[in-house]
This record gives sequence, structure tokens and C-alpha cells, in this order.
Amino acid sequence: MLNFFNQTLSHPLLDAIMVGVTTIGLIFLPGLGVALMLARGQRKTGIAILASLVFGLTLTLIFQYVALRPRPEAVRLLLPTPHFPSYPNGHTVAAFGVALVISLSYRRWYWGGLALAGAALIALSRVYLGHHYPSDIVGGAILGAAVGAACYGLFGQSHADWRWLLWPQIAMVVTISHMAYLDLLPPYLLRWPLSDKVIHFLLFGAVVFWLNLWFKGRSIPMGRAAIPLAILLPLTIASLDEIAQSFSPLRTADLVDLTSDLLGMLFFWWLSTRFIHLVLPARREG
Repeated sequence: MLNFFNQTLSHPLLDAIMVGVTTIGLIFLPGLGVALMLARGQRKTGIAILASLVFGLTLTLIFQYVALRPRPEAVRLLLPTPHFPSYPNGHTVAAFGVALVISLSYRRWYWGGLALAGAALIALSRVYLGHHYPSDIVGGAILGAAVGAACYGLFGQSHADWRWLLWPQIAMVVTISHMAYLDLLPPYLLRWPLSDKVIHFLLFGAVVFWLNLWFKGRSIPMGRAAIPLAILLPLTIASLDEIAQSFSPLRTADLVDLTSDLLGMLFFWWLSTRFIHLVLPARREG
């Protein structure tokens, strides 16, 4: 795919368009946030856009220096390569973060479609210019969309809704899994005894914490028992992922990992339930 977009698809007209998109787009995104923040009635949307850019940049740098993926080699370069690791792509994180804020703030299909199309074009330009692999773009889109959704929930509404932090937590799980399939996880993270089990426990557990708040503790009746929806969905996905790992040459299916996932889910579901029953009523009374 990299060779197709970077070399097979190359054309002088596309060269000019992609250079313009990748440079002007990066300037346009914060400019849009500032313009909306100063416009009447659009202040919260502008703040949410700027917040998504700041938090997206922070997450990008963290993941880049954890993955330390080299930039593509033997490619056609039209612009100098930035002095940062390749995974994930920061342009894509920024573009999809802003696109999600716009889509959720205005709730019109044409605004959402235009914003997402623009984000996709910025992302595509990074592959066309030979600065990133397509998988860098996938990781950037996942992180960017999640950060944009969270910033909308925290800054783009009349009241901050912390449940929207669910989406960055899901993105963390998906991105780290994506890195594992790409063999980008640094070996030092897995050298400590049981470190991978602790990571499973914390990552999936935190997803359940926010998901239970999102579902407001809802459960699905099954005979005489009731299974929390916040546990059923992540456990199903974790089980499918373990099955998929058996087909990957870089990963190994492990029931102990799945057990760590389940233990983390149960513990954080308990914490979330306590939060729902104790903290939220106290806030309402206050």
C-alpha cells in the first residue's frame, strides 16, 4: 500500500495537492479552533478542538517514543522527513481529533462527512509523501478519534461528562494491541515478571470502569443471574482477540492473559459500581 500511494499513484498534480494538504492542513486545524473559540456561541467547540490538539499531541509523542518505529525507507520524498518516530502519525491524530469534535458538536451529516473526509485526506497525504506507513495512519486515526470524542464530552458540552473518557481508554487497548501485532511493543515492558498480566488487568479493567458508568450499571438477565453489560462486551472482544492471536506469528493465545483481563474487569466493575452508588448520589445532593 505504501508503494502504491507513494510511487505507483505519483503525479505532478497530486504532488502539489498532497504537499498543500499536509502543510496547510496542519496550520488550518489550530486556526479553526481559535476562530471558533472567538466566535459568538462557538466558544466551547473551539476550546474542545484546541484541547484535542494538545492532548492528541501529548499521546502521539508518548506512543511514538514507546514504539520507536523507524520512518519508511527507499521511498519518494517530496518534503524532509520529520525527526520523530513513525508510529502513530501526529497529523492523523490531530485531523481526526478535530473531525470528531466537529461531527459531535454540529450533528449534521454534511459537517461530519466533510470533517472526516478532510481528516482522511490529510492522513492519506502522509503516506503519499512517504513519511508514514499505512499502519501509522490507522493508529493515528484510532487515537485521534478517541481524543476528539473525549474532548467534546469534557469541553464541548454545557457540562463536562467524564464518561467520555471511555473512548481514549478503548483507544489505548486497541492501539497497544495494534502495536503488538506490528511487533512494536518494546521488549523492556515485558521483561518484568508478570508485567504483561498486569497490563491486561489494568487496560481491560479501566475500560470496564468507564463503560459501566456509560451504561449506568445496566445488566443483562440470564436465567437467575444477571451479567453486567460493561463486562460482557469487553470480555467477548478479549476472547475473540485471544483466538485471533493464535493465527498471528508475533503473538500467542494465552488463557492466563484472558483470566487477567477478566479479573481486571471484575475489580474495576466493582469500583465503578461503588462510584455509581456512593459518589454520584452525593454529588447530586450537593
